Amino acid sequence: MAKVPTAPSSESAAFQSADALSAALDEGQFFLVYQPTIDLQTNAFAGVEVLIRWRHPERGVLSPDQFIDELEASGLILPVGRWTLNTACAQGTVWHDRGYRFAMSVNVSQRQLESETFNEDVAAALSSSRFNPALLVLEFEQSFLFAEHELTFSRLARLRALGVQLAVDDYEPGESTLDDLVTLGIDIVKLDRDFISRISSSEEAATLVHRLVQRSELQHVQVIASGIEDSAQRDRLQGEMVHVGQGFFFSAPHEARDIDRFLEDFAIFSGKPL
Repeated sequence: MAKVPTAPSSESAAFQSADALSAALDEGQFFLVYQPTIDLQTNAFAGVEVLIRWRHPERGVLSPDQFIDELEASGLILPVGRWTLNTACAQGTVWHDRGYRFAMSVNVSQRQLESETFNEDVAAALSSSRFNPALLVLEFEQSFLFAEHELTFSRLARLRALGVQLAVDDYEPGESTLDDLVTLGIDIVKLDRDFISRISSSEEAATLVHRLVQRSELQHVQVIASGIEDSAQRDRLQGEMVHVGQGFFFSAPHEARDIDRFLEDFAIFSGKPL
């Protein structure tokens, strides 16, 4: 009787996956895409958010939600995050050397922030690329910023000392006060895309945004709306004086060569500065 093959254990599958991710880093299978952000009040090009993709040799292009958990669990998020920072800053310098001046936002995981070498990784990426620290934005998930408040405050303070900006991703008004985030040194809050999806139809959501923008002006915090999908959302956010917008209404994420064409077209058709 033939032996019936058994499914690999979760531990074995995880090991194989980590192996594949390690090989992907070594073999250059990871690449970056960049999603534009637009000033909602002036229509000027404001910057890009840096997003990672995996060009898998068998499964095609994979998005982060298909491999980021394993990167975290295996610890590979540290070298991959280092590569992301170096690559993003180098590309940012290329654009800046061409005369473009805009922000580059890079997502940072909890494990990266907790790493003893992360501050040095950021400093090294800035130094080797000659990228302007004031135009590098490091984005953190709101959920882990308050886990160890004092330690997090110290780590963020060290990053701010490098001259970079700090942002909170997936922010929803009411979950934590803006004052708490300002205490941590946060410069930017990015409104959660699920929250933005309700902005054109919910007076409650619009009121929360209105209050947030008013408060942010007093605290010198920038408000970015992510996940804008249509003109109704854009118009409502403009009316509430939200500073910057991002989403498929403006542009999907693209590789650098396509962003080059976007920048050229944007300058021609918008007549706005870059």
